[in-house]
Amino acid sequence: MTTVQELSEKVQELQKQNEILGMENEMLADFLQRDADRSSGMNEGDEVFSDLPHSPTDKGKKAQMAKGGRHGQQRQQRLPTSLTLEEKFRIANQEAEALQKDIDQTTLTSEQNLDILRALMEETDIRTAEVKRDAYEFRRDIVIGAENPRTGKTIAEKVLKYMEDKLTQKDMQINKLLMKNQAYKIAIKKADTQLKSKQETGDDLQYIDFHQLQIENSQFVKRIEEANQELLDLKRRAGRTVKILNNMKKKLSSLTAEAKFLEDEIKERKAMLAKTEHDIVKVVEEKETARKEHKKLRAQSRQSPEMPQVVDYVSQKAEAYELEAQRRNWERKVELAETAAKRIRQALKAGTQMPMNRSM
Repeated sequence: MTTVQELSEKVQELQKQNEILGMENEMLADFLQRDADRSSGMNEGDEVFSDLPHSPTDKGKKAQMAKGGRHGQQRQQRLPTSLTLEEKFRIANQEAEALQKDIDQTTLTSEQNLDILRALMEETDIRTAEVKRDAYEFRRDIVIGAENPRTGKTIAEKVLKYMEDKLTQKDMQINKLLMKNQAYKIAIKKADTQLKSKQETGDDLQYIDFHQLQIENSQFVKRIEEANQELLDLKRRAGRTVKILNNMKKKLSSLTAEAKFLEDEIKERKAMLAKTEHDIVKVVEEKETARKEHKKLRAQSRQSPEMPQVVDYVSQKAEAYELEAQRRNWERKVELAETAAKRIRQALKAGTQMPMNRSM
């Protein structure tokens, strides 16, 4: 009798054989699937497995045909349902080659993706540096450099000059890249012409010359692509700059309207100041006239004692001056009120016009 240990060993051996058969079946299924995809499921599969046993029925038919039509005279031989070592070796080699091709293709694709990502990172770093430099220059030349020290506002002329200089620089850079691109195209055309002339004259190129021309051609193509990409970036930047310039123009128009309002207010204040100075001169003249008249009256009072007393005249005159001063004070208050009302009306009018301009 077999012991429990022998049975366990047999079970382990059978499990190992089952694992090996499972791996072989999986490899065979992958091979058949790949072969069916490559040959559309018919031709190449038949050629590859023309000598493999498909089913006992097919093998029986082949055996019957080999026997020359002697059906039922001999027993059909039982055909094997497993692959030979040579067939397994061939399938394994093909699967290994396919896997290696997949690995190579995956590696190539990964390298291309890495190159693309590196290029994108480099482009991002370059653009980040350019944006930081532009922001620094804008802060230096406009935010700080173009600020009016008296009013604390940005001078519009400096902003426009800064934008025009930036646009001029971009145009010059675009023209430079276009000229470089044209030079590359001319060089490529010249190389193609030389190659065609050598082919027509029969002067065959050596392998090393042809390889060198291919390298140069690839370099020129790469430079042209870089120049075109840079040109596209410059066009985008120019568009953004034009947009910023339009916004600055809108701000400039609003600031111009505010400056006009302030100029009108300054003119009004100057007119009030001139009127005040005129009133001062007039008061001085009136004072001088009153002094002369007072002097004249004093002389007359000394000559004729029947004349009214000077104290009475002075008190009456002082009362008259006080009434006149009150009248002028009220007139000044009325003028100030009218001026304030006029300024408020202008401010309201300007305030209604500025939102309309911004909304437009």
